Order: sequence, then structure tokens, then C-alpha cells
Amino acid sequence: MFFRMLARSFSMRKGKMAIAIVAVMMGASITSALLTVSYDVNEKMNYEFRRFGANLLVIPSSDTIDVGIGAFGFGAVTEQKYINESDLYKIKTIFWADNVLGYAPFLYQVVTVGSGDQAQSVVLTGTWFSMPTVLEDGTPFPTGVKSINTWWELDGRWIDDMNDTLSAIIGTNVAEKLDLSLGEPFTVTYTLRPGDVANQSSIDLIVIGIVSGGGSEDDQIFITLDTAQALTSRPGKVHTAQVSALCTACPVETFAEEIEQEIPYVEARTVKQLANAEMAVLNKIESMMLLVSFVALGASALGVAAVMSTSVIERRKEIGLMKSIGADNKRIASLFLTEAAVLGVLGGVLGYAAGLLLSYFIGLSVFEAVVAPRLIVIPMAVGISLGVSMLASALPVRRAARIEPVVVLRGD
Repeated sequence: MFFRMLARSFSMRKGKMAIAIVAVMMGASITSALLTVSYDVNEKMNYEFRRFGANLLVIPSSDTIDVGIGAFGFGAVTEQKYINESDLYKIKTIFWADNVLGYAPFLYQVVTVGSGDQAQSVVLTGTWFSMPTVLEDGTPFPTGVKSINTWWELDGRWIDDMNDTLSAIIGTNVAEKLDLSLGEPFTVTYTLRPGDVANQSSIDLIVIGIVSGGGSEDDQIFITLDTAQALTSRPGKVHTAQVSALCTACPVETFAEEIEQEIPYVEARTVKQLANAEMAVLNKIESMMLLVSFVALGASALGVAAVMSTSVIERRKEIGLMKSIGADNKRIASLFLTEAAVLGVLGGVLGYAAGLLLSYFIGLSVFEAVVAPRLIVIPMAVGISLGVSMLASALPVRRAARIEPVVVLRGD
């Protein structure tokens, strides 16, 4: 009897029920689309952020001693330490290893280009450009500045052979300062101590690329790490390592802590300005999506409430008749709430399907990438739609329960 009355209610009011289902579907489609996008957008935006540089800096822990006489301080003396190049692979052994997109070591030294009055001091940097490293499980993992600094603009070509001891990539400011262009040779000289000619070492290089990034890289000369280590007599040593970490499931500070556990003699520092800016942007996007979802669900609730209120008004005599033959308020309420539940489930399922198309459109038009569907969104969309429909029906159900059969049946 109950289900027969439920079926009759839907069949007699197809138009109004269709309107209610469409109202729920619109709210569910927007909500499911934004949920789908939010699951994917953090990762995609973090990938985009990683194009603008590393967000972790790994440096060796150094002992700093304050010096002075009595109350007069002369500053601090810091012992120069290095990171062993052979330990860098441990960066990819942390718990969040899959989120480490790349890293690159750097060995810095001031060298002289030219001689006599024409001599110029420049920072020489040894690094990996494209290093085909292999992880402990045998998985290949290409890394280097070519992969973590994709925002660099290069005129010329990269150093693809890590055994290349002749090629150099120079910054735009260095090229202007030394009046160098692509294909030109030049010589760099490294001196262990100023004036110590006996311990000088030199190397002839050829400019194969000029890099522009708007930062310190514009004032440096880049060569392969092995070449820089040989020139400065620092085999297997690096000053720093820059790490590009995808921070979606955990904060970047967690990466820093785990790297310090794997390599105890280093300090991992976050680029706080970049990390904070990324999190602020992501939080604002999530807040905007949440606000839009609430507005859409509110509109859906109003649509359902309007349809259910109209249904109660139209069925006053039917409700009065049911009460006169023994139906209590719980029975009346269960009938209307079941109708609302059916509306919510149907609207939620249809809304999820429409939300997939909407999320696909949002991904391509806003983020220029395809947003992958998430199965977890299905129960979320249906559950939210069901909850909205039930809440929107609360007031109409209360009105139905307060109908007096005597008053209704006598036509008042």
C-alpha cells in the first residue's frame, strides 16, 4: 500500500517531480564537478608551481662560532662543509619519495675569466643538467636543473652529456659582462688562495647556451658537476641541493624533516615565500569552490522545498483522508520523506553524470588539462543530494503532519 501510494504520487505529479529532480541535479552537478576538480586541481597546480623553481634547499650543517674580545663581538666564523654527492640519492628514499619530482646539486666557486686588467670575477657553478639516475629498486629517475627549472629561458642548447668537460651555459648578465656569445671560447681560472699562482688551475670552455631566469642564474657560469669538482679539487662534494617537491598530501616541512633523517648531516630548508604563496592560492581556490557549492545546494534546496510545499497543499484532502482512517503523523511524514529521498538519489546520480561533463569542461578551459574522474565523488554527490532533499522537505512535512482531517474534509 505504501509503495503504491508513492508510485501514484510520482505518476500524478510527473512535471513537478521532474522540476524537483532537475533542481537537485543542478546542485549535485556543480558540487560533484567542483569536488572532482578539487581532488585533481591541487596536484595539477602544484605541478604548475614546480615549473617556477624548487621549494626545498638542502645544505650541510655547519658549526658557527662567535668570536670577539670581552663584550666586543667581531662576528662569527663558520666552517665550510659539503654534502657528499653519493648521498643525494637518499632524497628519493623518504616516505614521500613519489612526490619528489626532481633535485639538482650545486657546487659554487668564484673564478677569474680573462687576465691582467681584463680579468673578471664570476661565479662558476657545477651541477647536473640532465642526470639519468637509477633508484634503489632499479627504476630510472631523470633529474637535474633541466627538469626542476623548466622556467629558465635558454638560447642555444643544454649540456646533455654529463661527461662533457668543454661546454658551458652562461647567464645573460655574464654574457653581457664578458662580451660572450654562442660558440665563443673562453678560459676560467680557479685559485685556491689569492696570489697563490702555484695552485692555480684553468679550463677552456665554449659557450653553447645563454640562460635567462631573472635571478642569480643570470650571473653564473654553469658547467657539469664533475668538471667543477675536478677544477676546484673537490671530488664528490657539493655545496647545496635544490629539491622540487609536490606538496599535496602533506606540507613541504614534512619533506624537509624526512630528508634530514635520511641524511643526518644536512639541513633542509623550505623556500617559505614560495610555499606560503602556493598554499594561500590553493586555499583560496578551495574556499571559492566551497562557496559556489553551498550556493548551488541552497538553490537546489529551495527548488525541492517549493515542490514539496506545493505537493502538500495539493494533497491536503488526501492527507486528511489518510489520517481519518488511522494513519498517524509518522506514516504521513515517512511518505513525504521517502519521496524526497527518491528525488535526492535520482538527482544525485544524474547530477554526478552531468558533473563529469562539467568538470571536463572546467579542466580544459581553466587549467588546460583533463580532470580525471574520481569514484569517491559518486557516494559524496548522492549523499549530499539526499541530505539536501531531506532537509528541504522538513518544513513541508511538518505542515503535512499538522493538517487536521476534520477541517480539511469538511472543506474549510
